Amino acid sequence: MLRKCSILMKKQQHWFALLLLALLSLSMQSCLGLGSSSSSSSNTGNFKTTNTGPSQKGLGVNQSSQFKLQGKLYFTQGHRLYVLDDTRTPHALTPTSLSVYDPAISPDGKWIAFIARYPDYSDLDYMPVGGGQINTIVTGKGDYYPNQSVGANNYYWFSQPTWTPDGKNITFLSDLQKQYYWSSLGGVFKNAYFVDLQIFSLPFGQATITATQAINIAQPVAYADFGDGGDSYPNYRPGTTGEIAYSHFTYDTNGTDEIVQVYLENSNAIAQHPGLYHPGVEGSGLDPAVALTPHDTTQQSMEPAFSPDGNTLAYVKRIDATHMALYTMPVLNGLTADPNNPAIIKQALVPFQQSSLIVEGQYVSLPIWSPDGKQIAYLTYSNNELDIWLADVTQNPKTGTYTMKGSPVQLTAGGVDGDSRLFWTA
Repeated sequence: MLRKCSILMKKQQHWFALLLLALLSLSMQSCLGLGSSSSSSSNTGNFKTTNTGPSQKGLGVNQSSQFKLQGKLYFTQGHRLYVLDDTRTPHALTPTSLSVYDPAISPDGKWIAFIARYPDYSDLDYMPVGGGQINTIVTGKGDYYPNQSVGANNYYWFSQPTWTPDGKNITFLSDLQKQYYWSSLGGVFKNAYFVDLQIFSLPFGQATITATQAINIAQPVAYADFGDGGDSYPNYRPGTTGEIAYSHFTYDTNGTDEIVQVYLENSNAIAQHPGLYHPGVEGSGLDPAVALTPHDTTQQSMEPAFSPDGNTLAYVKRIDATHMALYTMPVLNGLTADPNNPAIIKQALVPFQQSSLIVEGQYVSLPIWSPDGKQIAYLTYSNNELDIWLADVTQNPKTGTYTMKGSPVQLTAGGVDGDSRLFWTA
């Protein structure tokens, strides 16, 4: 029988597995969307291949003079952490012995937070931005309880760290509250592990702690609904003291159809109102968040990424079983002060209708803006592998909407990891 911790990771990435199955389809037809129509296209480029390790086939990086890579782009291949700069040569930052996910650079540019994953748990680690000694913030390592119910354990998962704007805390996903923490809510919370990922925050710079210790120390930032994997891809809004966007997975009231939305929230709201908010069940989540995308099974939107000025959100939308697309949309101010106000809820959804299609394909994922806001990097599927592509974007000064200039450019060849975020710094 599969262990509960294994089920957690499957829930976290269930949509990714379904989309990979769709890659067997030969269909690459365009679909209608909001804004201008664009599509991924093959790009030959001038690729220089670097040997990235004994278990890898090497990574090619486009050397074409037709575009310039601004700043530093962090990614993983074979779950080893690399950085690309204007030399366009990948530099390894972690050893091959460590399985690394989700790099995130601190606001002062000194540290890299990331996830080190093991068979039964993961750790939240950090190290100097140029590589060096690896330190653990919190470890998910634990034990199984062989004399208790099947799956009983105190192993925990951590993923997708991001720094608070002041750099004093690290926000992350975890199943910290899985062991009947919310049993007082009754129902499924009393009868089953709550393994759905929720968003928490811990201070940076303290001694290593265990997940068991973190349960009573970590500050909840956003709660999940039971049974559909929870939350993912937290992203702080530049220019604010703590607004955070994230993907929220839940079911409709029938418990059968999946709802995937982008939420916006004041990351301090739960701390400022103790006892007011808590997890939900089948779409009834009681969280201080306001939805930026519709509560609609045909409008599944996810993976938010703010532009450097914080006024625009890039996000990924499922078009159908074999197509995904990258869009941008404006984001209003003042939404999180009163997120449960019906007028605010209605107002927050208006900019979604102004979404602009940037690029689409069979698989489009993990957008990240360049530091100057003139490019968006993302993953897409071509030549039987997932690689990093770049879209040059320009903003209409009158409407504020973004469009893509020319065609997307393939940055890497040879494949990168599709289950680890990108991170881009100046």
